[in-house]
Amino acid sequence: MYASTMEQSRDRLLDLYGYAQLALGMLLWGVILFIGPEGAFHLNPGLPNLGGLGQMATLWAVMALLFMASWAAVWVKFWMKGGYFISFDISFATAAFFLVSPAVGTLLASVTTAGDFVIRTRGDHTFGKKLADTLCGNLGNRLLRFGTAWIAYHLAGGQELAASPGLQPWPVLVAFFAYFLTNNLFYLPRDYFKDADLKDFLRETFTFDLVHSFAICSLGVLLALVDLRLGFGLFMLLGGFILSGSWLLSTLTRTQAQLSSRVEDLTILSRVSAAANSGLDVMPMVESYTRALAESLPTDGIGVVFYQRYSNAIYLVQVEGGKSRSTYLPEEKRFQYDQLPLSEPSKKLGERLFEFLIPLETAPFMIPPSVFGLPLLHGGEPFGGIVVYAYKDDVPLSDRQWLLETCAQTLVVALENCFLHLQAIQDPLTGLYNRSYFLYRLDEELAYSSRHRAPFALLMLDLDDFKAVNDHLGHNAGDKVIQRIGDLIRRATRREDVPARYGGDEFIMLLLNCPPDDALEKAERVRALIANKALPKEEAHGLNLGCSVSMLHSDQLKGEQDLPNILRRLDEALYKAKLQGKNKVVRVE
Repeated sequence: MYASTMEQSRDRLLDLYGYAQLALGMLLWGVILFIGPEGAFHLNPGLPNLGGLGQMATLWAVMALLFMASWAAVWVKFWMKGGYFISFDISFATAAFFLVSPAVGTLLASVTTAGDFVIRTRGDHTFGKKLADTLCGNLGNRLLRFGTAWIAYHLAGGQELAASPGLQPWPVLVAFFAYFLTNNLFYLPRDYFKDADLKDFLRETFTFDLVHSFAICSLGVLLALVDLRLGFGLFMLLGGFILSGSWLLSTLTRTQAQLSSRVEDLTILSRVSAAANSGLDVMPMVESYTRALAESLPTDGIGVVFYQRYSNAIYLVQVEGGKSRSTYLPEEKRFQYDQLPLSEPSKKLGERLFEFLIPLETAPFMIPPSVFGLPLLHGGEPFGGIVVYAYKDDVPLSDRQWLLETCAQTLVVALENCFLHLQAIQDPLTGLYNRSYFLYRLDEELAYSSRHRAPFALLMLDLDDFKAVNDHLGHNAGDKVIQRIGDLIRRATRREDVPARYGGDEFIMLLLNCPPDDALEKAERVRALIANKALPKEEAHGLNLGCSVSMLHSDQLKGEQDLPNILRRLDEALYKAKLQGKNKVVRVE
């Protein structure tokens, strides 16, 4: 919540700074108009007449051509690294600055940047205000840099190019550096508000912006000199060359950006695929996958909700910032899950999937402004979804749809491998491990505990009077009870524990690194859970269902590794619990 408030305050400061730039730019040109230096608003009388046209007609024709060329340059502007772009409309505005008047050149630069923003905001009612706020800053910046350039040019002794016998390099260079420094000095606070690195800003300013600004301004000066000294035909030819060169650079830069983006996508896909193939244990694999994807994308968090096609368990894995959560959704969430629009990727799906999550780094709960959801499909049938979200409102998550869909398919393949592995070791009704896998793990743990003295506990559970449930309520109701018990046991155990279905209505649990007192407490808790929740009163029709539990701790084994004898002792203690009245915990003697 605090971070969100800080971000909103920063956005307001940026908006105010943009308005301040516009106000300063207008104030500067007001000072130039009423105080000077003179000449900023005087039209150049020295242009050679075009095709017999008069002086004013020639000025208007040149202004119209420069305006059309500047507008064309806006359309073919090319994007540079970090989202920064250079537009060759500045070349034509610079030409107008020297050919017609500084005020006309400034006006041309302002009109083209305004037109650029109008085009980008057309039909976009949600994003328009932000771009309009940014437009104020860009308009103000152009007014300031062209105004200071004119003042510097005049103070350095610069004259109208038409009245001078040749190019005056020093006044032009002074004007350029005034233009360049004003531009970057007024962009520096904006980047500071956006938490940009000052060293990166300065490095980009003097290695990138300086070179490109000098190039486009030099082309403008050259364009003006060609018209004055070599005639209108070569002026048109050079203008066409500038537009063609900007179009070529635009094409090359966009192609480079696309290639860089695709290489980045492939790198991310490789990293995520490696995480998806990190193991066959479902939860650790999905958590590793989710973390790898979250670290590769400009997101605040990612959640994965899915069910195992061979059981009724619904899994949830969430990674947000440095925190993660892996759990099973409660049974009452099943209806909400079944209502998910798992047909195609969309923001709506992302919002619905986000409702299953909880904020791990932020509070209180809120649907993020930037959210996108993708279904997990196997054979065209959905079995889950991925939600990618960010708490900023301008993160273009849908622009990475190809990457996200490819990563989602990678997860589908990895999950299918995990599910096939689980099918071999899992009880299909409860989703717990089956008896054969449990005995395999117990045999391993007996050997490990004997060597390293690692404590563990065994719990054997048997339902009391379960036959009455099948006889009076039917086998379907009995299966539902068994499924519910599997869900209760799964939620009561840690990830490292090994819960299994041992027989028809018998269950067994291996609790690793568990002291005797903790094991006894866990046994009582599981017994109470099953007795109270396995058969709810509204479904029981007067029947009672209890659970007898026997417990054996590794401290009692003293290195014994006779697996049949250990199981026999557990079974005898369970029988003793039945004789003592059922629904209780009995420790192995």
